[in-house]
Amino acid sequence: MADEDGRFPATGQGGGSAADAVAFTGASQAKADAYLEEQTRLAKLQSQNLVEQNAFELSHLRFRRVSDYARFALEAAGFLVVLLVVCGLGTMVWNATQDRDLVVYAFSVPADVAQSGMTGDVLAGRVLDALGHMQADTYSLAQGAGSYRSNDSNQVRIEIPSTGISLGELNRYLREWLGDETRVAGDLVHTPKGLALTIRYGAEPGSTVEGSSLDTLIGQAAERLYAASRPLRYADYLGTHGRYAEAEAIIVPLAGRGSPRERALAYLSWGTLLYQEGDAYGEMEKSRIATELDPANTAAWFQLGAGAFLAEHRETAVTAEETVSSLIKAGKTVDLNPDMASSLLASLATDQAIDKGDSQGAIAQCRSAVGLSDALDCGTAELVNYEWRDHDMPEARRLAALIPMVGRDGRPNPIFLSVQAWFARSEQNWTAAAAIDKKADGLVAEKPKDSMIRRTEFWPAMAETLARNGDIAGAETLIDKTQIDCDRCVIMRGTIAAIAHKWGAADHWFALVSARTPSLPFADEAWGEALLTKGDLDGAIAKFEQAHRIGPHFADPLEMWGEALIAKNRSDLALAKFAEAAKYAPNWGRLHLKWGEALAYLGQTGDAKTQFAIAAGLDLSPVDKSTLKKWMTARD
Repeated sequence: MADEDGRFPATGQGGGSAADAVAFTGASQAKADAYLEEQTRLAKLQSQNLVEQNAFELSHLRFRRVSDYARFALEAAGFLVVLLVVCGLGTMVWNATQDRDLVVYAFSVPADVAQSGMTGDVLAGRVLDALGHMQADTYSLAQGAGSYRSNDSNQVRIEIPSTGISLGELNRYLREWLGDETRVAGDLVHTPKGLALTIRYGAEPGSTVEGSSLDTLIGQAAERLYAASRPLRYADYLGTHGRYAEAEAIIVPLAGRGSPRERALAYLSWGTLLYQEGDAYGEMEKSRIATELDPANTAAWFQLGAGAFLAEHRETAVTAEETVSSLIKAGKTVDLNPDMASSLLASLATDQAIDKGDSQGAIAQCRSAVGLSDALDCGTAELVNYEWRDHDMPEARRLAALIPMVGRDGRPNPIFLSVQAWFARSEQNWTAAAAIDKKADGLVAEKPKDSMIRRTEFWPAMAETLARNGDIAGAETLIDKTQIDCDRCVIMRGTIAAIAHKWGAADHWFALVSARTPSLPFADEAWGEALLTKGDLDGAIAKFEQAHRIGPHFADPLEMWGEALIAKNRSDLALAKFAEAAKYAPNWGRLHLKWGEALAYLGQTGDAKTQFAIAAGLDLSPVDKSTLKKWMTARD
């Protein structure tokens, strides 16, 4: 503490220096205060300097950090650029090694032709245009059918060499060096006949066509190029245009050589050719060989199923459909035409629904596959058939009105006539059905390609019409012309026998198909109907139960099961069958009529009235209309 006179003690405990102590001791109070003030000012300056220096150093450190980040980013960017270049070159090399392209170089043309605008580049482009049109006009199930190569991603391009080195040039050099390109060149020259156009495909000798029309020569040259570069697909093109002998001459040698996969593709094209000729049996045979050579060939399995369906080998068709679905789901579609692969699963779902009698399922599948109707079995005629099978006659008639009555040739459309025959049968107007059938069959008979359809579809329907009209002998004569391995035909043999009350024969034919089609309900359904007509109610119910087990969404066996239960005085049990059948065929007039009958027998008059009213608003056969009228009259 300071003394009372204002002086500081000679020594202090504050940690000051000795000089400070002397200064304080010997100096006046004013000098001491000035000295302290100066020291304070210096301390502040030092402190401020330290703060500013610290801020500068922090700023410098931040700048260095940003600079380091920028340098790192530049180095990383440089590395990425180098990596991209390396990857790009690697990709170019890889693509070059996988190159199987068909490369067309500019043709050589006379100077006067070039001056007219038909330069070598233009002529090469015209040939490729013609080739593209032919490829687009070729029906082929298989993607690889035309290539006859292990890699089916072949492309066709024109190569125009340029000057200087560029990425394009480098890419071209790599493809030439590492790839397996097939080069096409050509020349056009004047001849005494007019012009001669020569196509040189790879190392093969040139092929020359002569004539006076350059357009004709371009088309012929494109065909020669198609045949040389894609022999199987060219064969498919020939078959598409009815040139069967030429197509077979190409296919048969290829089916006997090469790897199993290549031979399978040849057999697939062979089967397609036989399909185009109307030979479903030949189609099945060749397709089956293709599946044996290459079990993973989805297109071959699909074609086997299509041929089996047409020939009415229905169990084979079901097996093929299931195999195709499994292969597609497993991603094994390398040999399938990509235009079909996207819609084939939906198409198969439609077919598989019909296999089980699930008409509503098929209709729903078609409605959900928007934009794929051309590729599916969902054309207008098919939809009419599904609605007819579902007993929805108003909707079937609405769709039938969209089918043209006259074909492109100006003659009556047999498809339209067939649909009209379906409606006549649903009305039990057998006389009208017979007349329509005869007219439609006459039109189909003029087309050898449709001979299988006549035997498996038209003749069985015509035979039933004859039998329903009382001409049993005529029906038997016609149905005897069909194949025993045709499932629909043999079922119809049983139906005709049942109409004639030849019960033993009926049982024989139905049993034959039932045994060989364990995945299909149709033989058991028809057999049950025959037994119901015979009066064998327990036998009929057993068959309806079997048909329902195979096709749980098939309304027909459920409805007739209900009828059999009514005949056994078990209308109480029949109600459940009718209710279940109504889930799958809600617009079936007869179903609601019989449902009303069962309710009436049980004394449930209010509910019976409701079902009769529904039946009155739907299509009924003349017999059913008469029955409904009696019930309505009795109730009144």
